[in-house]
Amino acid sequence: MSIEQLAVVLGAVSLVTGITAALFAFRADSASRGARQEATRRWDDMVRPRPHFTFTGPPSVGQPIEVEVENLGGTLAAGAVVAAYGDDLYASELTLPDKAPPRRILLPPVLKAWQKARTPTFLLVAGRDVSGRWWDCLDGMKVIKDPRRWIDSHLKDMRLQGAVSFPELSGSPNAKR
Repeated sequence: MSIEQLAVVLGAVSLVTGITAALFAFRADSASRGARQEATRRWDDMVRPRPHFTFTGPPSVGQPIEVEVENLGGTLAAGAVVAAYGDDLYASELTLPDKAPPRRILLPPVLKAWQKARTPTFLLVAGRDVSGRWWDCLDGMKVIKDPRRWIDSHLKDMRLQGAVSFPELSGSPNAKR
């Protein structure tokens, strides 16, 4: 075997080894990306708050509405709730520990509704998890990218701008209640 033949064989072996190494590196990279995405999904499932609200009964005129809230997910570090019933709109901020048992809260009336609601309904439920991300709890637990703009838009749609303030959500320094 001559030196030229040896160089060609070594070149071929190097080429096959390089292609094999690239293939295994690609497989390892895609496996690590998949594991990272799965870990992120598990983390989100673990820390995402999942508040479950039920109305306990209709309120008297001008009185707070009583709501039973249970957190089935991670810690609700901060949250915002707006409900409507009859001629009134009710709003409040709340916090709940991780997997909190049901407890009753009172949502105070904040304004007369511009449209009468025959049954109690929630118009806005948002929550912040321990990692600082905000979730729209009424829209399939979607992540809220810009909480300040999101809350301003929703309060404007509900005609509550200036009447209700959620400082934890909007970042406003002054709370109006």
